[in-house]
Amino acid sequence: MNKPLKILAILLGGLLALLAILAVTLTLVFDPNEYKGKIIEAVKDKTGRELRIEGKLGWSFFPWIGIETGKLELGSAPGFGPEPFARIDAAGAKVELLPLLRKQVVVDTVFLDGLKLNLARNAAGKTNWDDLVKPPTAAQAAEKTTPGKALGIGGISVNKIDIRKADIAWKDQKNGAQYSVHNLDFNTGKIVVGKPVDIHLSFDLESGQPPLRTRVDLKSRMNLDLEAQTLDVDSLTLALGDLNLQTNFKGTHILDAPAVSGALEISPFNPRALMDKLGVKVETTGKMALTRLSLKTRFSATTDSVELKDLAINLDDSRLNGSLAVRHFTKPSYQFDLALDQIDMDSYLPPAAPAAATGPKPGTATSAQPVEVPLSALRALAMQGKFRIQKLKAMNLHSSDVVVQVAADNGLITLGPNQAKLYGGKYAGRTTLDVRGKTPTLAIDESASGVELAPLLKDALRFDKFSGTANLSAKVTAQGLDAGQIKQTLNGTAGFAVQSGAIKGVDLNKMIDTIKTAERDKSYQKLAELSPQSGDETRFSQLGGTAQIKNGVVQNNDLKIQSPKLLNVSGKGSADLPKETLDYTVTAGSYPIIIDGPFSKPRFRPDWNAILKSKVEEKKTEIKEKLQEKLKERFKLR
Repeated sequence: MNKPLKILAILLGGLLALLAILAVTLTLVFDPNEYKGKIIEAVKDKTGRELRIEGKLGWSFFPWIGIETGKLELGSAPGFGPEPFARIDAAGAKVELLPLLRKQVVVDTVFLDGLKLNLARNAAGKTNWDDLVKPPTAAQAAEKTTPGKALGIGGISVNKIDIRKADIAWKDQKNGAQYSVHNLDFNTGKIVVGKPVDIHLSFDLESGQPPLRTRVDLKSRMNLDLEAQTLDVDSLTLALGDLNLQTNFKGTHILDAPAVSGALEISPFNPRALMDKLGVKVETTGKMALTRLSLKTRFSATTDSVELKDLAINLDDSRLNGSLAVRHFTKPSYQFDLALDQIDMDSYLPPAAPAAATGPKPGTATSAQPVEVPLSALRALAMQGKFRIQKLKAMNLHSSDVVVQVAADNGLITLGPNQAKLYGGKYAGRTTLDVRGKTPTLAIDESASGVELAPLLKDALRFDKFSGTANLSAKVTAQGLDAGQIKQTLNGTAGFAVQSGAIKGVDLNKMIDTIKTAERDKSYQKLAELSPQSGDETRFSQLGGTAQIKNGVVQNNDLKIQSPKLLNVSGKGSADLPKETLDYTVTAGSYPIIIDGPFSKPRFRPDWNAILKSKVEEKKTEIKEKLQEKLKERFKLR
């Protein structure tokens, strides 16, 4: 038994000795540099590009089959200028010989030093690498098999991949974009099929428009199994300036139907500072707005959907929680259920523009610029969700316990039923936007009860001339999407009832006394206009009425005011919303007062024609009554 083993050992030893002698002989006899010309010619024949080999080619045979090269340069495609497409200072790789006999591939370090890669796209949309990635023919595609199986390879391992000091530039003549990556380093730990591998990538990112320069650093530990089509990422961290992202996830069916699920966290950072670094200038009313942001969530995604669960976003002093999903990327459908503890929306608006030195004349309605609304996007919008906000400030209005429900399907968008608490009362409403037709249509049905008007009007309109507890309702329709169109096409009804309030800046009782004095003195012509004084007000216990709205003109014919000092106060008239003008008459007893002119500066005038006519009628009535009394007395005497 020992003799055959000795013979076998002698044969193997002889074989190895023969291989060693052969390897030494080949490295001494065969010089790959003699084939530079043929290599350059083959590249020219296959790609039409010039290949320059400046350095020497070196190779080894035993125990590693390997090759190394010095400087290489590959020319760019025709029409893309004289700059080379790619250039390297040195590159190389080695494969261990003996494992190949066991159908295993063991690769030593694969290295690439000093890569300079210039990528470009011309104005016609063609890139300078299109000719290098021609699609395979039908026959070539049919010959493709699963990597490794065609060769019967049992295992592949790479000790290390090391790319150092690479530069990559991208110039796009089609849209003017320019980006570049400098000082790129990429290295891995040992790569073995079915086992985790560590990866590290870092580079400086630069762009021309907007100007940008920032450091990007990515570290990860992952396990890729092509045969099982799985990808497990135990940890992945990405640092982009001050932005730090951490994630872990598992992927299945990564070749035919990729699906991943995992967790994502973004550590607190200053988004305003990051945007400044990226060349994006953002100005907000709130000086501390957009200065702190963090995110944490669990996610799942496929090539056609993404879903976020346990979503937690902290933005400045606001906390957002809930879930969000987007399905069918080609025709997206959005679902969400979100809750926000508090937010000041006004602080994220841009600062108000300085007031112009000369504004429009009073009563001249300013025409807003038409708003470009993407109707096609609204018609395609599919959405279902609920949004809750504990405390909200928007358009300087304060509210709490806000609930907004959204539904959108085939161009019909509904907000509601919505509800909120505001200024001591409650709000309820429903708004529908229909963009299925050529012209968008709005339908609004809203009401508020027990609302304190004084703080609401002061916050909303900087108007502090009205107080009281109000019940308000409006049911209107309109067409268009900008303010001007909505005002001109506004139609519907409204109602209002206010208790225990005051109209500040107007004292109806004083105005009536002034009119009576002028009437007594017969100085009608001297009192053409009534001028309210500072501190004037009209207090009331009840004020109410209804309104009909037609094409933006609000008509009210049943105003009633109950006041301790005034009797039989009524009003009727109109307000033209598009023109922002009033034409209204308030009557206290037998004294009508005309209120007209622009909303911003209305005039108050005694209606002398109506007053004098009323006095004439009163005199006629008085004379008639006296005549009737005399006739009665005469007939009684007889």
